[in-house]
Amino acid sequence: MKEQSARRRVFDILERDLPGDRTADFVHYFLIGMVLLSVSGAVLATVQSLEIRDAWWFKIGEFTALLIFTVEYGFRLWVAPEHPLRRSMSNARARLSYALTVPALIDLIAILPWFVALATDFDPHALLVLRLVRFLKLARYSSGFNALYLAIKRERYALLSCLIILCSGVLMSATAMYLTERNVQPDKFGSIPLAMWWAITTLTTVGYGDVVPVTNLGRLIGGITMISGLMMLALPIAIIAGSFAEVISKHNFVVTFSMIARLPPFSDLEAPVLGDILPVLHSRSFDRGHHVVRRGEEAAHLFVVLEGRVEMEGSDGVRTLGPGEVFGLLPGHTKPDPVAVRAVAKTKILSIEENELYMLALRHPDVIGRLSELHPDVRPEGDASPA
Repeated sequence: MKEQSARRRVFDILERDLPGDRTADFVHYFLIGMVLLSVSGAVLATVQSLEIRDAWWFKIGEFTALLIFTVEYGFRLWVAPEHPLRRSMSNARARLSYALTVPALIDLIAILPWFVALATDFDPHALLVLRLVRFLKLARYSSGFNALYLAIKRERYALLSCLIILCSGVLMSATAMYLTERNVQPDKFGSIPLAMWWAITTLTTVGYGDVVPVTNLGRLIGGITMISGLMMLALPIAIIAGSFAEVISKHNFVVTFSMIARLPPFSDLEAPVLGDILPVLHSRSFDRGHHVVRRGEEAAHLFVVLEGRVEMEGSDGVRTLGPGEVFGLLPGHTKPDPVAVRAVAKTKILSIEENELYMLALRHPDVIGRLSELHPDVRPEGDASPA
């Protein structure tokens, strides 16, 4: 039991899911600082005029960073069974499952160069590029990286369509240029694969200039290809930018499985259920005094307080809600009376939009039942009497 308690505590620190945990905050920012210092050192080490690669303090710094990241990787493997999605697995299977995830592989690659150098005669400086992978560790701590991932994931089918359109453009442009220029420039347009290099650089508007058409018809095809490239590139850029802006507006901080598993409405739920809930949760932060809901606004979301406190002012007075308590819309109940809700401390709120809430109610009615038990102001639809 002592080992499990210690393991759970280390997991809480590394995941930084407990509100107000100063130890977790310190470890979080300490690791970010170590990543930035380590990557900065690896970059500056490539500047020969600085002559820092063989300096004693640089070697000590690299060894310290290696030791810290190795300890972190070992601890993350050790606490892997505490993750809500892996609690039903054996310890060995849970650790193997974590070791095969992208964040764990990044952590492993970040410490691998020096261990390869220690075990072999390989020059560690040749593995410098792998040390720069440590920068990717910041993705674990950054809501921006997480938002970009979510934006690309939600628009993956549209982006795949754009890729197919771009490939079609490359093929058609290369074929047209092959037919036009193959006899004039056989070394550059003598086959469709050769012409594809020109088509790719032209469609992407890079234009290296190493391969150019010389016939009038070829130049006409080149002009059409350039204009087509602008339109083809504008599509995915607009899709990603729009999706990223929407995700950023709904996700001020990263929401994790272990974070929501601690909240009363979602505690002890099975991993597949948590997997369905996590994507529909939107995260917002509110400073003290800012309104979560203004009086007169229609309740179109369900809100769950993750951290901090809010003050809800309604017809029956003022009520203070803390972590784990809910307010707002619930399926199967009449919409609550207009209220004004404002943060009385720095507060983090999770919300579910109305359409996503109804889909969740269809798939997991027991979850809605849990939320109803914690909601202070709901009553079944058709019951107009005060709660």
